[in-house]
Amino acid sequence: MARKKREVVTPEEQLEKVIKDIEETKETLKTLEKSKKELEAQIKMDRLAELDAIIKDSGKSYDEVKAMLSK
Repeated sequence: MARKKREVVTPEEQLEKVIKDIEETKETLKTLEKSKKELEAQIKMDRLAELDAIIKDSGKSYDEVKAMLSK
């Protein structure tokens, strides 16, 4: 089976590709950071909801639990 001819890529073309790759990576990073913040916020809300349910199930008031935890 014959091999493909290797394309000759100039340093300028390589630089353009690297710059393009960097920009794409920056956009990916921004997207991932946004997703991270959203997930962290969701986790926080889930924990707060769980804590609220525990407080309600305990029969104690928010102020009582707050005082217990502040000691």
